[in-house]
Amino acid sequence: MRKARPLLAALAILSLGACDLLEDKDWREGVESAEDCAARLSGKLEIRQLLEAAEGPVVPTYAYDITKMDLMAINEMIVPASGDERGSIRTSAFGATAPPVEAFMNLSVTEAGAFYFGDDPSLYRVRAEAMTGDTVLAAGCERQQEGMRLTGFTLDNPPSVEPSEDENESEDAE
Repeated sequence: MRKARPLLAALAILSLGACDLLEDKDWREGVESAEDCAARLSGKLEIRQLLEAAEGPVVPTYAYDITKMDLMAINEMIVPASGDERGSIRTSAFGATAPPVEAFMNLSVTEAGAFYFGDDPSLYRVRAEAMTGDTVLAAGCERQQEGMRLTGFTLDNPPSVEPSEDENESEDAE
């Protein structure tokens, strides 16, 4: 009986640990408020550095983990109701450290976005319109949907608009 007590104690501890594993939800599941999203990301050093360095208008390209998103919601993003534009799609069976994910994260994307479907993660990247640096994080968090989590972003300066020849001629006339 004495030998059974340590075994029973070990089983009890293991079963409590297993309960914790079963109760923990994946951080990407459900709905995350924009405020919670901003709080989660604003503590990251690379995010703070990007936002501090932003001068004037910037064009963010957001990266979202969509692994836990509903398939119908993803389908609506891939084939919008208007039907005129859709995000590009890449697929792979490799994990997050694989070269295909790195290549996808370096891919130039448009406002239509691009999708990467892998084992885990599945990703969505999309370029936004020009905005001030102080609004980038909030705007990215507002775009989240259920099961989607903003994981980061890059910032580009918008291309400067050169005046057309007509505008140059009207300035010379004055």
